[in-house]
Amino acid sequence: MKKIGGIAEKIYFGVGAAAIGLLAVLVIFTVIMRYCFSLSWKSVSEFNVTLFAFTTFWGLGLNVLKGEHVSINMLYDHFRPAVKRWIAVLNCLIMLAVDFLFVRYSWEYTLKMGKQISQGMEIPMSYMYGIMPVCGVICAFCIVVKIIQHIRAPLSAFEPQDRPAEAKQD
Repeated sequence: MKKIGGIAEKIYFGVGAAAIGLLAVLVIFTVIMRYCFSLSWKSVSEFNVTLFAFTTFWGLGLNVLKGEHVSINMLYDHFRPAVKRWIAVLNCLIMLAVDFLFVRYSWEYTLKMGKQISQGMEIPMSYMYGIMPVCGVICAFCIVVKIIQHIRAPLSAFEPQDRPAEAKQD
């Protein structure tokens, strides 16, 4: 099961990395074409905006899986590792509740506003707005995976990670 999870995580990361790479190439291309040759395409510009939104929301789950979200551990690090485990699980449950709200309201927004046709790519806006609820559901799955990881992790995984430099030398 860990092997399948590792492969899925690599694919998930790879899709995000490919999207960011494509975004970088397209932004450089559009800037060069606009400023050097006075050429501009509204469909490419709109695709860049959509790709930027995709990379932003796609990264939600990656931040959860990699533990790259913002955290302030000053109080948390004073607890014993056994207590930290359950604080981490509670934190994930709160993130899951917020994510469910995000999915719900982004789905409602997509249904209301998605009937319009985009000006640049001339596709239904629901394809662009649909990025939010789809990535929110993927993020929810990542949060559940993180909860399982917290429950199954050894207590040593909950030792303080971000100690000041002076404390590490003692």
